Amino acid sequence: MIAVTVEHAGIGGAPRSMRPFMVLGFASTHDALEAERVLEAAGLDPVPVPAPPAVSALCGIAMRVEPAALREALEVLSAEGIGPVTTTEVEDV
Repeated sequence: MIAVTVEHAGIGGAPRSMRPFMVLGFASTHDALEAERVLEAAGLDPVPVPAPPAVSALCGIAMRVEPAALREALEVLSAEGIGPVTTTEVEDV
């Protein structure tokens, strides 16, 4: 994990700091998009992101979720037969 100390201006110009997220990498674009649909239906607010270097050897799309939602996200995906190939932590705004 790479820590960046740059602050970004958010809405209204207020600085936003980096914070951790979990990123789920998938074997195919189809799996990533299906995961987004399933996670949204479960109310977990996934954010599609370009796959970071830690998972970029797979599909180019990954799903970002809050760290506190990781366990539930994995359970929901497993119940639907969708499994991320890898999970990694990243910092983002």
